[in-house]
Amino acid sequence: MNTDILIVGGDGDLALRKLYPAFYYLTLNGYMPENTRIFGMARTHNEQDAFLAKVNEWLRDSTGSLYDEKIWQDFSQRLTFIRGDSTNPDDLRRIKDTHFGEGHDLIVYLAVPPLIFGKICTALEKCGLAKPTTRLVVEKPLGDSKESFLAINNELRRVFSEKQLYRIDHYLGKESVQNLLALRFANDIFEPIWNSKHIEHIQISVTETVGCGNRWDFYDQTGAMRDMIQNHLLQVLCLVCMEPPINVDADAVRTEKLKILRCLKPMSDAEIETNTVRGQYRKGIVAGKAVPGYLEEDEGGRASFTETFVALKAEINNFRWSGTPIYIRTGKRLDRRHSEIVIQFKQSKTNLFADQLTQNCANQLIIHLQPDEGIYLRVKNKKAGLDARVPLEDRSMDLSFSDNAKAKKHDAYTRVLFDVIRNDQTLFISEAEVEAAWDWVDRIINGWKGKNKKPVGYEAGTSGPVEAIEMLAREGRRWNRSE
Repeated sequence: MNTDILIVGGDGDLALRKLYPAFYYLTLNGYMPENTRIFGMARTHNEQDAFLAKVNEWLRDSTGSLYDEKIWQDFSQRLTFIRGDSTNPDDLRRIKDTHFGEGHDLIVYLAVPPLIFGKICTALEKCGLAKPTTRLVVEKPLGDSKESFLAINNELRRVFSEKQLYRIDHYLGKESVQNLLALRFANDIFEPIWNSKHIEHIQISVTETVGCGNRWDFYDQTGAMRDMIQNHLLQVLCLVCMEPPINVDADAVRTEKLKILRCLKPMSDAEIETNTVRGQYRKGIVAGKAVPGYLEEDEGGRASFTETFVALKAEINNFRWSGTPIYIRTGKRLDRRHSEIVIQFKQSKTNLFADQLTQNCANQLIIHLQPDEGIYLRVKNKKAGLDARVPLEDRSMDLSFSDNAKAKKHDAYTRVLFDVIRNDQTLFISEAEVEAAWDWVDRIINGWKGKNKKPVGYEAGTSGPVEAIEMLAREGRRWNRSE
């Protein structure tokens, strides 16, 4: 079956930075189906040559040493710019009659704000492009609350079935995130100890050095809780903590993830006060360079209580995880760009090495998501030498992917877009998952509003608010610091 891909917002930032490079990588790796065509649609007055030149410039910058002129020539033959208003059925009908054949499957990627999703769906329906085989890909943010998500989702579902909708989360396209399924369920050494009886706590961290920059207006309406935790980090939590699915098909995996989201313990007002930290970065030094604070990045100089950092303690009330705290944090303008999952096992109470196995010596399984992907097991090892005793030292066993995998020629968007082409929804989020995530997150956000809880300040270039460190210290724990 031939496939056509229509990118609405086809000359915008998302399309240029992420989508065209991802499709280029598919071509580079030989995975782009032979007769697949890509159409970039926008209201701008681009000509075909100018459009290709713009895409080529972004590709050269983003792919670096993986740019290949021969591959570009092949890839560029698939690209066509079309001018039109995606909310106008007449424009879409003209494009349909000119470019799209009856024997082609159609993928529509909405790289535009959710505000116009409904109008586009209506236009697609009226012009005859919303066929039973049409697939619709939508980007976050899908609302700023459960109520607004349902309003957007109802607009989509009025025209398209759930099987046709692909709610994209590029985090699920990362090799190390996908490898969680293999790590947990294909290795019998981990599954018997993957529970509250053996795991002391879990940490999920995503830290960034960048600020909001020219995304200030968008970010100020969103904040770190909605931008990162409601989607990316709760999805990672689901893969870490879910029960084994009956198979790796989309419905089976989504069913187990949904169970975790529905088992997240709702926070009381008192728990919101003690188990969450909101922060907002102030001016500071990042990588030796002075950077402005969050409020200074707004040209209008407006006051804002939007958080750029969140740390919180979550709990899952089910048989496997009851009693195991899960600490989640994310923030901008921190001292390093780093994402990781830390599984900290319970420490032995034996007297054999009691003098050496002090606090924070427990075994850890550390899964690095970025900038370097890999898996490490922190263990105790005897120091080499002739000492009569058995002196211990901290060592890490590298369980990372092979050199071939480390030298991969694709990114996270490549994987999820390839799955759209293959009609595989496994790495995409169901409406029930989004709704359940909003249930939990809305309770916290409304708790902040009810208490008028303002974000605490933290200096750019640091590890974040001291309150986040104190939150763990009260329970005798600390945030992991893997280098």
